[in-house]
Amino acid sequence: MNQLPNNLDRRLLYILHRGLTDIRNLALGEGNEQIADLADALEILPGILDHWENDRLELISFVLKTYEDKYPGRSFDYLARVEQYDPPERF
Repeated sequence: MNQLPNNLDRRLLYILHRGLTDIRNLALGEGNEQIADLADALEILPGILDHWENDRLELISFVLKTYEDKYPGRSFDYLARVEQYDPPERF
């Protein structure tokens, strides 16, 4: 197993945290299809963290971009959290 680059483990954990928050909020508004799509995008992350290979970052970016392209205008930019921004100290 290779080492994750650029504190990617914390970035992905934060994305999971925010994704679960978004799923809960969508469930309150009955956004069923979007809930399913977000869950599909996030469900691969734990396995990727557990068995990291260097080509996995490309897969993560593709999956998150596909979700974001389908649902533009969201308040949280998942892809930017992988590629640009560090996670907060606490979440």
